[in-house]
Amino acid sequence: MSRSTSADGLLTTRREVRGSAVVVHVAGEVDFSSLGHLQEELSTAVTVATPPAPVVLDLRDVEFFGWCGLTLLINSDDRCTRNHTPLRVVAASGTVLQPLKLAGLDQVLPVCSNLTDALAQSTPVA
Repeated sequence: MSRSTSADGLLTTRREVRGSAVVVHVAGEVDFSSLGHLQEELSTAVTVATPPAPVVLDLRDVEFFGWCGLTLLINSDDRCTRNHTPLRVVAASGTVLQPLKLAGLDQVLPVCSNLTDALAQSTPVA
């Protein structure tokens, strides 16, 4: 398990391996200043995950989710697809769900309300 904090101190991440899957737990604020930190964590997760196991981004403890986070999700989903590792998002609050729904990403990415469902869900990767 790996823990780290963004340079601005507004975002913390914890990365863990669950079987062949990798879970990135995120807490705090996803905005432009913390984006690079989260991008690095997701990049490492994609490298560590064993296809076809997923990379799961757990956003349940996110207090602010800026629009730049949506771009990160799109780019991460593209990279995961190229690596035959599905990206799944765990979100339960309007803080994250509202921007996802407004952007239509809830129709593109598997969004689960809990970690158990995200890890159990079977999603084919092209």
